[in-house]
Amino acid sequence: MKRNRTLPLALVTFAALTFASNAAWANHHWGNNNGMGNQGYSQLTQEQQATVQKLHNDYYAQTSALRQQLQSKRYEYNALLTAQKPDSGKIEAVAQEMEGLRQKLDQQRVKFDIALAEAGVPAAQEWDMAAVAVAPAVIWA
Repeated sequence: MKRNRTLPLALVTFAALTFASNAAWANHHWGNNNGMGNQGYSQLTQEQQATVQKLHNDYYAQTSALRQQLQSKRYEYNALLTAQKPDSGKIEAVAQEMEGLRQKLDQQRVKFDIALAEAGVPAAQEWDMAAVAVAPAVIWA
C-alpha cells in the first residue's frame, strides 16, 4: 500500500501559516492600533479632554464632505491616469481641484488649531491626538 506523503506536509504547512498569520492580526502588540496617537492625552485635565473631544468631533463633522470630495477626486485622478489614452488636460484639471480641496482642509485645520489654543489646550504636537487622528492630506511634491 502506498502512503500519501503530501497530505501530512500540506496539513503542517497550513497549520504553520495559520499560526504565523496571527501576528498580522495582533494590531501592533494587541493594542488599539492607534499608532503613535494619544501620547500625553492623559496629561490633559478632564475638562481639557472634553474640550478636545468636542472640538475634534466638530472638526471631523465640518471636514467630512471635503474629505469625501477629495477621496472622490483621488479615484477620478487614478482612473484618468490608468485610461487607455490619458488626457493630460483632464488630469491637470482634477489635480487642481484636489489642490483646492487640500487647501480648504488645511484652512479648516488652522481653525481647529486656533480653537484649541483659545480653549487653553496645549498645541496638538505636544499631546498628539489630533495631529495623528485628523491630519490633513499629505501634499506630494
